[in-house]
Amino acid sequence: MNRPVDSVKGWTSLVLCHCSGLIDLVAMPVWIGIVLIGMYGLDPQNAGALVSCFLGAAVLTSAVVSPRVNRIRGVVAVPLGYGTAAAAFIAMATTRDYNAMIALHIVGGLGVGVGLSMAHAAMGASSNPHRLIAVAFLALTLVSLGFLGGVSKLVVAYGGPVLFLSLGCIMLVAALFALIGFPSRRSSVSIPDAPVHPGKLPRVVWLAMIGTSFALLNHSMMFGFVERVGDAHGFSREQLMNTMLMIGLVNLSPGVLAAYFEKRISPRVVIVFGPLLHAMLCLMLTQTTTYAVYTLGSCLFPVVMTFTHTFIFAYLARLDPSGRAVAATPVMLMTGSAIGPFLGGTVAQSFGYASLGWMVVALAAVSVSFFLAAVRGESRGIHGLAKAA
Repeated sequence: MNRPVDSVKGWTSLVLCHCSGLIDLVAMPVWIGIVLIGMYGLDPQNAGALVSCFLGAAVLTSAVVSPRVNRIRGVVAVPLGYGTAAAAFIAMATTRDYNAMIALHIVGGLGVGVGLSMAHAAMGASSNPHRLIAVAFLALTLVSLGFLGGVSKLVVAYGGPVLFLSLGCIMLVAALFALIGFPSRRSSVSIPDAPVHPGKLPRVVWLAMIGTSFALLNHSMMFGFVERVGDAHGFSREQLMNTMLMIGLVNLSPGVLAAYFEKRISPRVVIVFGPLLHAMLCLMLTQTTTYAVYTLGSCLFPVVMTFTHTFIFAYLARLDPSGRAVAATPVMLMTGSAIGPFLGGTVAQSFGYASLGWMVVALAAVSVSFFLAAVRGESRGIHGLAKAA
């Protein structure tokens, strides 16, 4: 039975797969700060290492799957991937043994890597990848609102296992909807002339992908510890819970804004200046002891990253019609995100939470340099498949 990408069932399934695959990034302040450090008593480095194991496993799986997306049946692989992740998260709720948690985090990451790679490949093949990914990010922010505003309070009230049970249920929903509506084949609307067996990815695509990885490294390094930064500033538990809720509320905006500005702002401008603004906001929230300033920075820096990444996704979908670059979105997302929690925990443990802001600024400069090289390369016309490196 044919299940096209551009259908209600197809979009619904893909959006839910996107939300479930990226909810782990949304959950970082609760996952690392409240549960692993605050409730399970782990130090920042070991707490970050657990989440890095999950994200690292997703990266490895995505790296294997993304070059082969056109040879894998998503209707089978995606439900299986998310079902595996659901089982791993539910099992995490039953143990505090560190070695067992490492193994379960790895298994969960492997499942998410499969599901998310296949979902992003299908999204990139839709008739309007920018609009679809914008809708997906809007849906993710709605889920984030419920998660940061609701699940975080339940975790505080009933304990850390609630977090893992919640994540397991979210993964299970994605698996069920993938069984029902995941596209059975890639759309031919957006890439009618794409070669069946394309050659190497163009150099400009690799530059943009590397820049994206550094930008997301910055984001995960900061986002995973935003609650701990506020705690180090001396803010109360009630204030920090209110900040988590406001982050969810404010993050309703980037998907809508990205859809509105699709034809009004050049993606080249967004991908170059987005990481710079993100770094400024991160520096602001780590250096201030004023609650209002801290909350403003905490709410806006995820908005900037989501807005920027929406344009990056569409930019890559246009540069690489084969779909392999967008299929590797989890690699870009989670390579940086896998390193981020461990690196952030190590920096915070060694130099204090305020030092995270300066680390973000340094890495933002690296990210921007790769994006600038990609934009310049594209402007010189070296991005075509015929001139692939």
